Amino acid sequence: MANGKRGIPLSTISPKFLHANSTSHTWPFSAIAELIDNAYDPDVHARQIWIDWTRIRGLDCLSFMDNGEGLTRARLHKMLSFGFSDKKAAKFHIPVGVYGNGFKSGSMRLGKDAIVFTKTRDTMSVGLLSQSYLEAIGAQRVLVPMITFRRDGHNHVEDGASLRAILTYSLFNSEKELFAELRAISAAGPTGTRIIIWNLRTATNGETEFDFETDKYDFLIRANICDKSNMTPESEYSLRAYCSILYLKPRMQIIIRGQRVKSQLISKSLAQIAQDNYRPSFLNKRVRITFGYNTQSKEHYGIMMYHKNRLIKPFVKVSCQCKAERKGVGVIGVIECNFLQPTHNKQDFDDTDKYRKIMHNLSIKLEEYWNEIRYKRKKEDPKCTVAIEDVLKVPDQVWVQCDSCLKWRRLPDAITELPDKWFCSMNYDPQFRSCLIEEELEDEEEDQKSYPKPFKRQRRNTKSLLEENVPDSTQTQEQPVLTTTQAPRHPPASVMSGRSLAERSPLPLINLTALSNSLRRAKQKFSAIETQMEVMPYFPVPSLTLPQELCSQTLWPALNEERKTLTQSDTLVSKAACGMMEGIESHQGPAAAEKTCERDASSGTGREYSSAAEQIIELPLKNEKKEAVHHEGHVDDEEGEEEEECNLAEVQQWQDELIELMHETAEERDACRQELEVLREHSAALEDERNQFISRLESVEEEKSRLSALCDQLRSQLSELRDHSQRGKEDNDDSSKLRTLRLNLSRLLVSFIPSLHLEHVDYNSDVIDTILIQKQIACLENSTTKTDAEVSDLLQ
Repeated sequence: MANGKRGIPLSTISPKFLHANSTSHTWPFSAIAELIDNAYDPDVHARQIWIDWTRIRGLDCLSFMDNGEGLTRARLHKMLSFGFSDKKAAKFHIPVGVYGNGFKSGSMRLGKDAIVFTKTRDTMSVGLLSQSYLEAIGAQRVLVPMITFRRDGHNHVEDGASLRAILTYSLFNSEKELFAELRAISAAGPTGTRIIIWNLRTATNGETEFDFETDKYDFLIRANICDKSNMTPESEYSLRAYCSILYLKPRMQIIIRGQRVKSQLISKSLAQIAQDNYRPSFLNKRVRITFGYNTQSKEHYGIMMYHKNRLIKPFVKVSCQCKAERKGVGVIGVIECNFLQPTHNKQDFDDTDKYRKIMHNLSIKLEEYWNEIRYKRKKEDPKCTVAIEDVLKVPDQVWVQCDSCLKWRRLPDAITELPDKWFCSMNYDPQFRSCLIEEELEDEEEDQKSYPKPFKRQRRNTKSLLEENVPDSTQTQEQPVLTTTQAPRHPPASVMSGRSLAERSPLPLINLTALSNSLRRAKQKFSAIETQMEVMPYFPVPSLTLPQELCSQTLWPALNEERKTLTQSDTLVSKAACGMMEGIESHQGPAAAEKTCERDASSGTGREYSSAAEQIIELPLKNEKKEAVHHEGHVDDEEGEEEEECNLAEVQQWQDELIELMHETAEERDACRQELEVLREHSAALEDERNQFISRLESVEEEKSRLSALCDQLRSQLSELRDHSQRGKEDNDDSSKLRTLRLNLSRLLVSFIPSLHLEHVDYNSDVIDTILIQKQIACLENSTTKTDAEVSDLLQ
């Protein structure tokens, strides 16, 4: 078929593509998740979605109904077409759908036929996507019958053919049945969408892949399709369990077969929670990783990988968890990988170098957490023999979702049981006891720092003597002698401690007695220097000065810690000294060994072999000016000079170490200053906010004063109105009396003048007074005239 423009052919889609497209979902729950995503995305933004099983005309059917915004005719047509996706983020709600293919692949994976009922505020539409229909009519392209009913009655004339196709090839054979399904949407809300899928996929024995009988409130994958062992997470075969972790932070309620799914914040439902940060080289921001122990089963562990709030890969075991030593058993990691690209079925990520790097670093981070937790437990309870993964655990935090506003609230940790329905008004915290209040900030939103890692710090800074490999005697004899020109001036302590005894100096050339005496005198001088420095406010280094309180809080505790370390290592060093003495005896012979022992016994230095051996570790690489002693026959004055030079070198070494420590302290001071600046900025922001609140309070006070004056004015007006009403009432009473008087007077006049007609006179008007006065005068005149006539008659 050619297009009208330039005769270019159009690409068409074969009906067979519906089945081929659905094969991307090898797991049925991933297909259901596609339909849930369509209701969750911001263009629909449903608050609830109902998933149920029903039977229509003897066929098993799956139904999905949400109370979202519904679909117009144009949007329904795009939903039934391929590759159309115009979803946009709304505030913090990022859409999951990307490719415009989720409904087609998901619905056709579950069954061969699907019908869509949707209702907006102005229209109602029905659409059919059916492989059975296309096979029955022998279609060569995908056809989607659609009909739309408008509230104003102006329906599409061309919908007649679509209506006949729907009534012929769907489960509903009359318009009445179609309208009944559209009315069912009204039970969830004024708008929404309802999807019914039938001709479900079956196994070789004719049964559907879902088990609807074992649990009447769940969809289970049959045992012959999925192995339900203790090693298999429940989310692998239970739709209810899978939906509970489908979203990192759920914003929609999912109701399966009439019972609400108890969604959970997976990152808050763990024990021993620790937050770590990872900054990939291809990102300019840190990625948050949450580690913790599974509180339900130690056999279900791994990394929970989310993308745009949607679960992509659950319980992924990284390399350290797959090794024979089973490191990281029971540990769950939670990460949101928005920087990775998911596959079309949203059950995996594209295998790129970014994905491989993140998996490698996740393994390192998880192993660090594993070591830190074990180190912390051993430090707190050294006698405990129970593995930490075998200890019964409870979640560190308790979070619950309000059934009304769907906001998450944190509850006290002691809460263990919650009612079936929970609302914000039931909150223990009064400041979050209303649905109108925003959600409480989570830990990762409050503090972006990683958890402390003392085990990693200890392993990085120091190397245990027990891990050193002492070489054999042949390797020791082949080791060349270090001269003063070869030795570094001030080698770092970490390098010196990491070398073996043979690498520092050949044992036969060392006089243990001289070194022991030298060490004793050096310690005495060091004590004197330490006493003098305690009096001084700071160490006299021209390039760096520190406050006295900083020295007292940092330098001296560090020095004391070094002295404690020397004392604790006496046992290990004494063993090394014994080994070295055996080497000296074998090299110098029994006679020299006897002379050495006698001289040591007479001088009382036998107890100091451990200190001398320790000095052997430090001194050969510290002294530049010391000349090697090749035999024990040196004169005393030369030996004293060498010892003095050794002492000076030791003091110089300690001075250098103090300078290095002071530099480190200065760096810590600078870091503290930076934190102080941040706190000051925060304090200034709080002060500005306080001033704003004060100004708002003043404006409220002014408004209050104005309202108070207005209230007083209204009270005075009300009083005046009451007075006026009272006066009006009195006037009304006077008017009533006056009217009665006028009426009585009128009746009296009528008795004197029968021909006087006053029936239609208004007695409330002042005109009646004039009329009555005139009639009275006339009446008096008539009476006077009549009286004069009667007198005249009598006189006659």
